[in-house]
Amino acid sequence: MATSTVRLLVATRSAMWSAAARSAFDTWLTASEQDRLAQLQAPARREEFIACRYALRLLLAGDERQIAQWPLDAPPGQAPRVQHAPIAQLAHPAHFAQGGDIHLSLSHSHGLIACAAASQPVGVDIEVLTRKPRSTLSELAQLACTPTELDQLMRIDDEQQRHLQFMQWWSLKESWFKRAGTGVDFQLLPRLACQPQADDSDDSDDSDDSDAHSWRAKTAEGEPAWLSVCSAEPGFRCELVDPCGLGFFDAGRFALRLQ
Repeated sequence: MATSTVRLLVATRSAMWSAAARSAFDTWLTASEQDRLAQLQAPARREEFIACRYALRLLLAGDERQIAQWPLDAPPGQAPRVQHAPIAQLAHPAHFAQGGDIHLSLSHSHGLIACAAASQPVGVDIEVLTRKPRSTLSELAQLACTPTELDQLMRIDDEQQRHLQFMQWWSLKESWFKRAGTGVDFQLLPRLACQPQADDSDDSDDSDDSDAHSWRAKTAEGEPAWLSVCSAEPGFRCELVDPCGLGFFDAGRFALRLQ
């Protein structure tokens, strides 16, 4: 069986907004996207929405000159959907299976955008650690971590490193729920374990397992950022597009499973 590929794009919101503005976005936004845009009153929210829609099309098209060929729906409370894909694009197996569905996922955090496209259900999450949360780390960990993960956190002496580790797990778990097409279930959250895997491992033979990949970077302001993608397809490959040169580096592969 051929290994499936998840394509990802990560960029700054400002870069995607500038490119979208130059491309006359009102000519390629679909009716459902225009409806969603009309519901947003704050200029920053409107810019973010348009920037995200441009980023999705850039990921799908691979060329800013072709973005208008990828009409998208904007169903409320759900992941974006491809209305129909250009036949020329579907003829390239390096992108997606010919004639098959294209699944999308979108995330944004503090000026960064991440989006993913795959032939199987996929979830993407990006998290920027800008400041300490209102809740203490111990409270958040009790809410989100398995007993094993809690024990691992308590063994990390440095507070910053402990917070970074927690945020990686949080991002991975968020991508799992997005892949499932649900919001975060706080009953399931502390039962969902993030188990590191070797790059050449094929251990995810349990039907309840999902594969996930993690990347890490720093923003221009020096703030740590985590990027995660999750798929139920075992051993999937990732193609990461980074048009802004954010420099995300591989932080490991994980199996996510409910305990």
